[in-house]
Amino acid sequence: MVTSNVLGCVAIASIYCLIPQQSLSQETAHPIKVTYAVVMEGKEPFSAEVSCLPDSPCSLADETDPTIDLTITLYSGSKAHGELGIYCLPNPCSFQNSRSRIDFSGWRATVDILSGEADSGITTLLVVRRRPRIGKVLISY
Repeated sequence: MVTSNVLGCVAIASIYCLIPQQSLSQETAHPIKVTYAVVMEGKEPFSAEVSCLPDSPCSLADETDPTIDLTITLYSGSKAHGELGIYCLPNPCSFQNSRSRIDFSGWRATVDILSGEADSGITTLLVVRRRPRIGKVLISY
């Protein structure tokens, strides 16, 4: 009788060890409410609130304006760290780091949107080009 209980416990423990830990964390991950506002030059500002899962890209798009595509990824390893991505059509845009993605930290962030295409590759220009600011993204979570 005792050996069957011990064998049962060993079987349950071995099954638990075989389950990938990543799938357990995804099941228990709670959505994070993200409030954001986007102010683009010459356009009506828009704001909304979305629920995003940690470590998964989440769209911050305005359905009425398909010219800008914003995504946010909130990292679960730290309490207040994430990445913001942007893609604009027909006029290209990027962030102040000359890339289409930028890291941020803190529960609130304000990021400028600049006119001009994001730099690609690992090269860095020797001359800093001035690009006009065409908008701003405000995030709070």
